[in-house]
Amino acid sequence: MAQLRDLSRRTAGDIRHGRHREAYALFLVGVALVALGFADVLSVKALLSAVLLALSFLVFHTSAEAPDPKPSLDQVLSDRDSFGSFSKLLPGVRDLRVYGPTAVAVIMYAADIRRFVLAPGGSVRVIIQDDDPEALRLTAIQLDDNLDLARTLQSSMAALEKMQAEPGFNYRKLPVNPGFSLVIVNANDRKGYVIFESHGFKDQYHTDRMHIVISRADSPHWFSYWVMRFEAMWGAAQPSAPALAPDR
Repeated sequence: MAQLRDLSRRTAGDIRHGRHREAYALFLVGVALVALGFADVLSVKALLSAVLLALSFLVFHTSAEAPDPKPSLDQVLSDRDSFGSFSKLLPGVRDLRVYGPTAVAVIMYAADIRRFVLAPGGSVRVIIQDDDPEALRLTAIQLDDNLDLARTLQSSMAALEKMQAEPGFNYRKLPVNPGFSLVIVNANDRKGYVIFESHGFKDQYHTDRMHIVISRADSPHWFSYWVMRFEAMWGAAQPSAPALAPDR
């Protein structure tokens, strides 16, 4: 009796909350078919056809409702080489936000940034590491040894100063290294996405760093989280000196 009461309670709860409706419906259809068969209302051929139809529906519904398998971590996490050339990301970009200790991997595509983003009226904001010697010393401890950090940073700053004259472009210098890099594409667009790069510690090459792409569509929460982190970094970074207007 106790088992029957539990079964009845569970069945009532399922029906009330809309769970397993197809299974209960097929069960009732089966009971009705058996009753009609005993009463000789339906022929054996009709009964078999109805049973096969019910089984076919159940198999179809089960396969249609089966959740998609979760992707493996190796499909979600990748390295920098997985993205190919940075310039391939730029067509259609109207809002580009970047943080990197030197951002050299982005600045080397300055011509494409001008062509695809700034020339059509888009905006670009770049944050790099401040060139304070002590801050650079601490950052250099973490990053790989294949880069002359101070010299590369000076080269990046020179390139950024030239771009500063472009309408829609601005850059700032952050006094600390947060341990990651960010590329944010079209933050206010429903198709926007973030590329997050973990700096790790003493990677053999900078291309070995772990990357993950977070789109607004896939995860609105984490997409917004990293956009807000960039804004917090922008607020803490030191504005660069305004570029002088060219002589006319």
